[in-house]
Amino acid sequence: MNTLPFKLSALALSFFSVAASAEETKVPDEIIVVTAQGQQSPWLGSAASSFRRDLANASLQIDAAALFQHIPGIQADSRANYAQDSRLSARGFGSRSSFGIRGIRLLQDGIPLSSPDGQGQLSSVLLDQLESVEVLTGPLAVLYGNAAGGVVALQSRWPTENLASVQLSHSQFARQQLLSGALVQGKHALSISLKNAELQSPRQHSNAKKQQAQWLWQSAFDNELKLQLRYDWSYDPLLQDPLGLTLQEWQNDPRQTAANALRFNTRKFSKQQQWSLNLSQQLEQQSWRLAAWAGQRDVGQYLGFDGVAPTSAGGVVDLSRPYQGLDASYSWQLGQLRLTAGASLEQSTDKRRGYVNNQGVQGDLRRNEEGEVQSVDLYSRFVWDLTPDWQLSGGVRHSELDFDVTDFYITAQNPDDSGSTSFNKISAALAVNFAQSEHLSWYLSTGRGFETPTFTEMAYQTDGVGLNLGLQASTNQQWELGNKWLQHNWRSSAAVFLVKSENELVVDRSIGGRTSYRNASETKRTGVELSALWFASAAWQHQWTLTQLNAVFQQGELDGNWLPGVARQQAQWQISWMPQQSSDLTVQLTTLYRSKVATSDQNQLFAPASTVYHLKLMAESSLADLALKYWLGVDNLTDKNYVGAVVVNQANGRAFEPALPRSVSMGLNLSF
Repeated sequence: MNTLPFKLSALALSFFSVAASAEETKVPDEIIVVTAQGQQSPWLGSAASSFRRDLANASLQIDAAALFQHIPGIQADSRANYAQDSRLSARGFGSRSSFGIRGIRLLQDGIPLSSPDGQGQLSSVLLDQLESVEVLTGPLAVLYGNAAGGVVALQSRWPTENLASVQLSHSQFARQQLLSGALVQGKHALSISLKNAELQSPRQHSNAKKQQAQWLWQSAFDNELKLQLRYDWSYDPLLQDPLGLTLQEWQNDPRQTAANALRFNTRKFSKQQQWSLNLSQQLEQQSWRLAAWAGQRDVGQYLGFDGVAPTSAGGVVDLSRPYQGLDASYSWQLGQLRLTAGASLEQSTDKRRGYVNNQGVQGDLRRNEEGEVQSVDLYSRFVWDLTPDWQLSGGVRHSELDFDVTDFYITAQNPDDSGSTSFNKISAALAVNFAQSEHLSWYLSTGRGFETPTFTEMAYQTDGVGLNLGLQASTNQQWELGNKWLQHNWRSSAAVFLVKSENELVVDRSIGGRTSYRNASETKRTGVELSALWFASAAWQHQWTLTQLNAVFQQGELDGNWLPGVARQQAQWQISWMPQQSSDLTVQLTTLYRSKVATSDQNQLFAPASTVYHLKLMAESSLADLALKYWLGVDNLTDKNYVGAVVVNQANGRAFEPALPRSVSMGLNLSF
């Protein structure tokens, strides 16, 4: 393991401890989290690894991976490829996703961003208008249902005052503009935001254009009734895909573009719109919430092969996905016991066509099918204050998922791939929290969850026709022990965990454009997560995270192999210097370390370990009614060639996705 970041951290800590003034700045006395208990609760009293990060309205964001720095247990891959979306994994869950996010439940303002079968993505989210991001890992995450190896909960920035702002950002790889305005009248507020981004990288054939809009409405009434409406719109007219590289190609020239990307003009476009509603009432002894949402996502993508084989799904993807859902819950207080009961209904339909890719031109039809997945969930949760020091919490959730696919493309060479299947699963978790003092708490938790195959994974059988109905849901049993400390100028947490999974899904065969999956034997994940935040003085702040994750297959031909896409060690250290207590100027140096990563189940190739540095300067000033924020950033300070992400189980060997070289960016935010 590379010890460089730890040596630098220790050296800097000893130096700055001496240099810092005696004046101290306290961390917040109370941090509120929501995901662990399904309602607002103090971070110190929640029996789970739950972390909240408040997002300052500073530099514009386009890569969702940047939101998850300094959150232990989360691996956020920077792909520098906007046609494939950011990828997250939580304690190994979601690491095998070849595109987008799976295995992690995504929420925004309580509204799911994940489809019922567990697939999701963050590319449609207007990241710059988020107030906070909260991540829940461990046993209590299973209470969120299918594919909830972890939970990512995004909270929008709801307007609190009349405001108009303009943000501009420029670098050699990105140009972004954001216009937003808010109008607040009494207990009613309206916010509108518009964003445009043009992106590129030093690799040929990697340009991207993104446009986004968001409309927010919030009303509060005298009887504690609150109404929130949100409309999200995103359009990506061009997302070029330079494809991954083989190990030899990456070693020779990490800035090159795969030959097939140019030959087949690999690219993607997407469009998504969604309406969502939250209606809630919070009374002294009871509360309720009703959420509803509906939207549609359209995707067109040209892949790096022709897909001409009769049984291929084609080299051009044409997908239309309408979706909708309802969620209702009711909570009440009975002495020291808080109970919540609820139900949810979600539905998603994939209308998918595939065509031959004639070197960048759409050709003959190769796929035409419609797949529908519907989930019905019933859930209950409780929090019981046994004594002032002891708290018991937990819950149970019953999930029923129905998959149905109708194949409209049937020929003599291409068989009927229609079929249906269903899954009935129960998730449950139990946790106990002990408050040793007002500053220190301990917790122990356990839970059992599940993860069904997605439409993509059950599309084909290795041998035979129709859906791969033999695939089983993967189940996992989790245990976790941890503590949290919050006092004066320190905040820290530590957790040790064990996760045992059965029927883990892996790639079985990938031939002629058809990829089939199978259930592997057991997997075992053990690990330690450490996090600390220290305000050394009014001017100096340190933040550390360390994750040690041992994730291996057990039994069978993969026995002892690492899970692909998962780093065994991750470490982050950030030091912030604020020379004035008013925080008009902030200088941050961030060190990120990641150990080597296997690219496939067979562990034949590994992406090497890397240590990367980022530097950022932020400043604020005001002129009459005009507030100004400006920033200057240097990412990958030493211009290191490293692998930002791997494409897991890539049959053609193009598993390495190069990260961006040194990038200098600057930006300005003007608020009226």
